[in-house]
Amino acid sequence: MAKKQRAGVATTPSRVDRARQAATKRRGGAKKKNSNDTNSFRLPSTTQLLSTLAALLALASVLLLIAPFLPAPTSNPVSSINDNDELLKTRDFLNNFVCNYKPKSSTSDVDVDGYCHPKLVAAPKERTQRVAYDNYNPESLHVSKIYSRIVILQQWFQIISNKLFATTNTNSNAKAIPSGELVMRLPRPLQIWDLDALRDEFVQTEFLGMSDGTPPVTHRETGNPLDSGAFLAVHLIRLKHGLRGGACIDSDGQDCKQPSSSDWTNMKQYEPRMHLLQPYLDILPARHYDIDLLARHYDATSKSGSKTKHVHDHPLIWPKSTLESLFPKYTHTYDLIVHYRRMIQSEYDALGQASKVFAQNVEFSEYLNMRVNVLSRAFGVSASENDKGLQWNKAKEAARESLLDELKSYETSNFGKYLDNSHQSSSDAAFRLRSMSPLLDMYNSHPNPNVIWRYNEKTSSFDIRASNKLSLSPGDAIMVSYGKYTEGHLLAKFGYVNGDGSSPTEVNLAVFHRQLGDLGLGRQYSLLPFYAWDTVSSPKGENAELVKTKQVIEMQSKELLRYLIFDDGYKECVKVSDNDEYNQHEELKLLKLQHLIRIANHRDAWVVRLPEKFPNAKPPQRLTDRPELGIDTSKVGVNAKKMLSTCRLLSLTVDDIGRGAVDYLRDGLSSDMFQVENDGPTLEYRAMMCVARMCGVAMSRYGEHFSPQGRQEPREFRSREWNAWYVRDGEMRVLGILRQTLLAEANKIKRQYNLRNDAAMTIRESETCPMDYSLPLLKKIS
Repeated sequence: MAKKQRAGVATTPSRVDRARQAATKRRGGAKKKNSNDTNSFRLPSTTQLLSTLAALLALASVLLLIAPFLPAPTSNPVSSINDNDELLKTRDFLNNFVCNYKPKSSTSDVDVDGYCHPKLVAAPKERTQRVAYDNYNPESLHVSKIYSRIVILQQWFQIISNKLFATTNTNSNAKAIPSGELVMRLPRPLQIWDLDALRDEFVQTEFLGMSDGTPPVTHRETGNPLDSGAFLAVHLIRLKHGLRGGACIDSDGQDCKQPSSSDWTNMKQYEPRMHLLQPYLDILPARHYDIDLLARHYDATSKSGSKTKHVHDHPLIWPKSTLESLFPKYTHTYDLIVHYRRMIQSEYDALGQASKVFAQNVEFSEYLNMRVNVLSRAFGVSASENDKGLQWNKAKEAARESLLDELKSYETSNFGKYLDNSHQSSSDAAFRLRSMSPLLDMYNSHPNPNVIWRYNEKTSSFDIRASNKLSLSPGDAIMVSYGKYTEGHLLAKFGYVNGDGSSPTEVNLAVFHRQLGDLGLGRQYSLLPFYAWDTVSSPKGENAELVKTKQVIEMQSKELLRYLIFDDGYKECVKVSDNDEYNQHEELKLLKLQHLIRIANHRDAWVVRLPEKFPNAKPPQRLTDRPELGIDTSKVGVNAKKMLSTCRLLSLTVDDIGRGAVDYLRDGLSSDMFQVENDGPTLEYRAMMCVARMCGVAMSRYGEHFSPQGRQEPREFRSREWNAWYVRDGEMRVLGILRQTLLAEANKIKRQYNLRNDAAMTIRESETCPMDYSLPLLKKIS
């Protein structure tokens, strides 16, 4: 029985064996099936091929239809512009005016070829140039709209492919513009210098008194000469009027007058240049002092693109109501904008008073527009006597005159008797001139640019080269640097802000008086004669001017008394008597007022600055792009050293400086560089509390802008509301940081040195001393 059972086990398959046999059959069956399928393979039918092709065509059509609605990954240089005459005109200018310029004669070292790198391509909607993509073909600009849609799709497919498969274009470095390579060259004949304007016979006759000996034109309020930029604006307007041949053509949407004098349109002196420069003069932005027009422009652009010709929003043309709604009165940027506007209005009034021909032919709106163009678009030229560009276009009879003698003959705020003292001879130093610079002035600006511009004295051209720090990649917008400016100054002068923390922010703590001297415009414009505050480089005025200046300063002195009504460090207020009896406390207060009068119009004594928060921020590739913030390296706090010195002056008591504060201030009157230094914890405590007090007064001017709703970021990025918010919020942030820091440091000093609440620690905030206590000081200084 046992044998039968064992034999049964041996002859009957187990479950494992049966499973193995089934698996073997399945594998064999699959191989056989595959073999049969291979042998029976058939080509797809014609119907199937046509169906597949139709599906692919349908997909391509859909992609081409939706392409215009896709946001371009980078600015699309060939996006549909063929139905827009203005964009076509802009594209033609960007491609040809400088890039294809050829001199008529090759004998001049100055008249060199214009040049644009072969990989530069026009971006007319942005009014600038970009680096082309590898597959970009300039000839396709004249093809239908289909090409632009293909470019958009190609760029998106490339981005998606790179994201999915982590691939990069291995040829991108070879196709980019290497660092240091020439990107663009702007020849001298295409530049328009302020020196060209000063050589304009009409300007010399009507405004500079160089033909009949009449006094040169000056600002009526101060007698200061006009800046050369004013004459450059006049020269540009004359060129434009000369081109239209006396006809009143409202091509810029501005009012124009029929010329009332042949002298105004007589441009024989510049006839050879006018038609050469016409494309540039036609493309200069036109701005309108009309809030309704701007409102219509914004409404049109938000719906269907720009429909108004070259309308550019600039703070200098905002109506007063708009300015005051965006910036509270007497805040830092508000004052800058107001001073620039006053300068332009004062220039126009002076020019019109000096020349009836000018007044009859130029409306204020036209002068305002062109003056803003000069302010925001002119580049500096540093040229020496050997620069042949200085001789270019110069009258033959004046060819032998040295540049130094020529510039001394032009009575402007930057030449003539105001020429830099370093120029004792023509070979001493380079002369600082200005130039309207076509194409270069269309590149956007950032503190960290990808190209560097330099004036080449050998060829009298502007040479723009790729930055030494990096190369230019396909799709990059050309980015230059206009210079080191604060955000508020960028907005007031150029009409834009960086908005990425790459520029410093300033605030002015002259909260109790109106500054009249250095307004942040240098010697372009001032409410005082230049010599009253710029004693280093300005000649002394005539006796009549001195009397007028003294009267203005005496009026300002009344405002300065407001800084002296706190009497910090005194338990009792210091009352100045009318008699001549000596009192050291009164003497100290009088000396304080005398020092205040000296520094009242020096903005450095009142301005504090917060350094760049993101100095390494990368420039955006499009103005509509949100900025890419860099690394926060702002370890240094607010720079308020000179403001602390001002408050040490205000906080001095007779017990400070080793009980020699009176002699200390009296001796300081003989020094132009006098500053009150730190004299110990007690004085430093009062000085910090003084600056904190002024921060509080400055902060109060922002009113509702300090509320959560007022500090909320506007939705429309880069709109004028957003730009104003960014600058305004930066100023409030500086004031808040400085005030909190100083209060914390003052309390720290108090604890560290165990300072008692005695008379020396007295700080008056809400309750000040009566103004009557200080009024007798005005008689004593007179």
